[in-house]
Amino acid sequence: MEAGDTSSWSSIAGEHWLVACLLAADLVVRVAIGIRVVLRRMQVPAALAWLVVLVFLPFASPFLYLLIGENRLGARRARVLDALGRDRFRSTVDLWHSAAVNPDEQEAWAGPIARLCTSSSGFPAMPSNSLELMDDASAVLARLAEDIDRAVDHCHLLFYIWQPTGGGAMIGEALMRAASRGVSCRVLVDAVGSKAFLRSELHDRMAAAGVRIVEALPVNPLRMFFARIDLRNHRKIAVIDGLVAYCGSQNLTDESFCATRNRKVGPWLDTTTRVTGHAVHPLQAIFLQDWVTDSEEALPDIGRFFPPPRSGQGSSIAHVVPSGPGPQPGTIHQALLAMLHGAREEILMTTPYFVPDEPMKAALINAALRGVSVTLVLPDLLDARIVAAASRAHYEDLLEVGVVIMHHDAGLLHAKTATVDRRLALVTSANLDMRSFFLNFEVSMFVYDRDFAGMLRFLQTKYVGQSHRVHLDEWRRRPVWRRFVDNVAQLFGPLM
Repeated sequence: MEAGDTSSWSSIAGEHWLVACLLAADLVVRVAIGIRVVLRRMQVPAALAWLVVLVFLPFASPFLYLLIGENRLGARRARVLDALGRDRFRSTVDLWHSAAVNPDEQEAWAGPIARLCTSSSGFPAMPSNSLELMDDASAVLARLAEDIDRAVDHCHLLFYIWQPTGGGAMIGEALMRAASRGVSCRVLVDAVGSKAFLRSELHDRMAAAGVRIVEALPVNPLRMFFARIDLRNHRKIAVIDGLVAYCGSQNLTDESFCATRNRKVGPWLDTTTRVTGHAVHPLQAIFLQDWVTDSEEALPDIGRFFPPPRSGQGSSIAHVVPSGPGPQPGTIHQALLAMLHGAREEILMTTPYFVPDEPMKAALINAALRGVSVTLVLPDLLDARIVAAASRAHYEDLLEVGVVIMHHDAGLLHAKTATVDRRLALVTSANLDMRSFFLNFEVSMFVYDRDFAGMLRFLQTKYVGQSHRVHLDEWRRRPVWRRFVDNVAQLFGPLM
């Protein structure tokens, strides 16, 4: 053998040895992660999904698990949330509980879900609220701008998406006017959802005018090693002077946002509640908890943010329920399960993203089998194709037991609402999917009030009237390839 041949064989052997070492290292890492998945207190479908990913996606799966495999908040954020979870702004706790009401005294049926929400979230049901239901995006922003223009002490805004043009710019202008009057203005926006705003001229002008802007859950390459980077603050809250608040599904966007983002699905349709009364205080506390966590501002004079509600408020009992990673994960998931299992006559729900876990799906099926009328109103077209496919995979099981599924045709129905037995209402920022149940920071408002539930149900029936029904026999005739694609997407549902 020539010397050159010996050198070539040595080089080939070295390359083979390197490849073998890489393969062995990848196998060891994937096995170690698989053992960790089994040992963790993870839901079985999610654990199985990760094991499938680890088996069929070599090399990439360990990095994917590092990014989104565990709900790591980061050490500092976890400490702050734990401290706030124990304290809950202790100076206001006596005020909340002195004003709190036992829904049992008003409506016996509301007691179980109210007790669950109180024990899991730390916030009691609050009486004497006036609630205004709004479903027009431009009207919501115009009303919010009016409230900001009347502010005398502070304006607190927390949104997942802030549109830097159109309606979002109008709110920015209102905040700059407020800051010029000496009003303290704090804005907290999600670092991913509001990326365009954070890089915009509007952001710079607002900051220069004295509006303090902080990005929640910032994303950078180093953060992935210490915290899960896809945990997002999905809340939509505005609080003005501690007396008026807004919550629901609408971001700081108007109808033009949808046209530029995705023309095919049409305008996004949302539901927002304007609140005056005792329920403003829990919404204020949720904002301040998030603000302190991300801004690290001390806020020594906390009492100024919780003034006594004005007299002559309404009669609605409202229960504000925050949820998300931290000391009490899964709060909204437990509350929704209690709501579904407590239904006796009717469940009517609207949601854009429907990827339920097995307990949620079983609760819907159980309700239908008990004779409860169950109707789900979902968008006909969705901006996330894999989510839409995973959603469709659940249809047949639900249709078989009599659940009515309506596909909304008049835009992307982004409203996340529910009414139960025409007496319990829910307006929330949370979708019916795993991300909202366990990963995103969300806020929900349960309302124990027949009148408000009636108004919300009237709005829901409008959405039903703009929809077409999915029929079981037609659904079963779908092409085999579509069923295959949907069922494959469903496998990744626990990871969405």
